[in-house]
Amino acid sequence: MGYLYVSKGMQEAKEVFSYSDVYSNIEEEKMDNIFIFILNNTMPALKVAYEGYKGVDIDDINGFITDEIASLPSRFLKNPLSFFKFSYSGFLEIDEDKLSASQAMGEGIPDIKSFSDVPEGDIYFSEEDEYTAEELENFDHLLNNEGSNEPVEEYAPNIPSPDKVELSKNSPQILIYHSHATESYMPNTASNYHTLTEKYNVVSVGSTLAKVLQDKYKYKVIHDKTYHDKDSYAYSYSNSLATIKKHMSKYSSIKVIIDIHRDAFPAENERVKAARKSDYTVNINGKKAARVMLVIGNKNPNYSELEKFAAYIKKKMDTLYPGLYLKTERANAKYNQYFSNYSILIEIGCMLNTIEEAHYSAELMGNVLGEVLNELQE
Repeated sequence: MGYLYVSKGMQEAKEVFSYSDVYSNIEEEKMDNIFIFILNNTMPALKVAYEGYKGVDIDDINGFITDEIASLPSRFLKNPLSFFKFSYSGFLEIDEDKLSASQAMGEGIPDIKSFSDVPEGDIYFSEEDEYTAEELENFDHLLNNEGSNEPVEEYAPNIPSPDKVELSKNSPQILIYHSHATESYMPNTASNYHTLTEKYNVVSVGSTLAKVLQDKYKYKVIHDKTYHDKDSYAYSYSNSLATIKKHMSKYSSIKVIIDIHRDAFPAENERVKAARKSDYTVNINGKKAARVMLVIGNKNPNYSELEKFAAYIKKKMDTLYPGLYLKTERANAKYNQYFSNYSILIEIGCMLNTIEEAHYSAELMGNVLGEVLNELQE
């Protein structure tokens, strides 16, 4: 969010809370005080904007910070960098992949190295960062009155096809890997739908995709099964970056790079779960399949080429298997997609899809990608 605009009728910005009331006894472990301190020093206009939105003056500290809208930034403190990106546009340029996990705020944070180190009863593997990003986007739209229910044209109707690509006949041409390899499907629900058991996670789904491309389309595929999120979810993309570099340094013939994931979302009750599961499931040729989302990072220098590739894949999906395509997400990130113009992050279904539905979709996507590459070869 760039600037917070305050309507003309609002009072002038003033400090959110009294220095004497709040700053006198700040305790290191009391996050509420730290949150108020940051609000006073970085976002004094927030209280004024909030009062204008509600039409009432807010004098009570608790009444302000516990409200659903005003308390949203406090949740960003779980990841301090997310908060500062929200407050200061300059922080948007920070590459999180290069930050050290040892710089995390707070005392008493468990030093988690593997599954066995997770404190009993705690969930370590989650998509909390993804949920927070969605909340931030919605909050930004609310403050700037930019919300809209109108459908968005995903691709320009005249978007050109990708350039032709030369694929080696004798060396690997395709790399399949998983930045979040522990992401799992039903029936696994443990560790917030994450597991090291390949039978139920995206690694086995990647194997199905690789098999179709190898056996049916005769492409040479490297399927890297490294669990990049096993030791640290925060380091997933740093770890997968090393994997990409390793394989490309050995095989310059690799032109197509595919990161296979599955989607996730908060599901608070069975009714919500059933509705969302329905959104992610489609019947194709009499069999249930997990719907597929394409993801491209708009911070990549080759973003326009990535979009051409994604659009071409989408068109082929619509031709071969109408309904399999769910949507394209353009994320404010890179996802290591700058190594090739033929890179794509594919989300196959969600955590509520069955592993069988995911494997069927991977089989279908193998046909889609096989046909796409046949058409794009020089």
